[in-house]
Amino acid sequence: MTQFIPSDFTSVSELADASITEAVLAVGVFDGVHLGHQKLLRELLRLAKELKAFPVVMTFSPHPRTLFRKEDPVRLLYSGEERSRLLCEAGAKAVVTVPFTKEFAALEPEKFLEKAVFSGPVRIRGICVGKHWRFGKNASGDCTYLEKVAAEKGFVFSAVDELCLEKEPFCTVSSTKIREMITSGNLLKASEMLGRSYSLYGEVVRGYQVASAKLSAPTANLQISCGVLPPFGVYGAYAQISGGPEMIPAAVNIGISPTFREQYGQIEPRIEVHLLNDFHKDIYGQSMRLFLEGFIRQERIFSGPEELKQQIRQDIASIHALLKRKS
Repeated sequence: MTQFIPSDFTSVSELADASITEAVLAVGVFDGVHLGHQKLLRELLRLAKELKAFPVVMTFSPHPRTLFRKEDPVRLLYSGEERSRLLCEAGAKAVVTVPFTKEFAALEPEKFLEKAVFSGPVRIRGICVGKHWRFGKNASGDCTYLEKVAAEKGFVFSAVDELCLEKEPFCTVSSTKIREMITSGNLLKASEMLGRSYSLYGEVVRGYQVASAKLSAPTANLQISCGVLPPFGVYGAYAQISGGPEMIPAAVNIGISPTFREQYGQIEPRIEVHLLNDFHKDIYGQSMRLFLEGFIRQERIFSGPEELKQQIRQDIASIHALLKRKS
């Protein structure tokens, strides 16, 4: 089967334009594409193979909580682009991102399905969702309702149980818990739940040029649109430039550069990446995917550039040791 550009589709009916006539859908928000989502995606692939249909993920944008809780918007782990990439890496052959509005959310479950799923010529052979997924007005649609609809319309329905960590049977994997783990600094637990190292993704932009001029440690400033930041400090990481195959060791500072704050005034939290192994290419304007591998130390104020330069040398040695242990 051909893999299509995920952003091409905003409704199931559009799949027909790509000659997709039969599909199995996995439905959910899928922020993080964590181990629980991956379990659901394995069921999607199983059903698609059994029914000889196209495995498609249906997701929504913006995140439903962002729409209804503007005072407490959810900070997504990944952008829509990154989410689609991860979904396709996990086996989905197309991603339908449905625009989520208050009018759409207010539809009764029957109308919700008519508009989102059964609105066009594509035959839906199967649907799989997480066991606790709810939809429609007042979240009144659930798995019991979907079982009834499946019997009426003649498609296969599968409800997938939530996933718990193997060594912690009462620790359910969820995007919310992953966010909590990252913001509290527990990257190890976040990575366990994701099934891979947590990563930040964005564009390399120019900063204040302090690291090059005063510290002999040029940095690439990563500008992100989505992602949850861990506590301020120095981290060991791997960087991937513009989706290339090379994983470049990196020292990462996340914070407000307190040593130079008086000189430059109020600084918003920044992600400063110093690429190791004598990396000297010009990468401004390119995309970077940054895999955070471990915490080195807290961000702190130094007496001046010389003390900070000495600390950077120590940090780099610690990062090399960390990455060697994890390799």
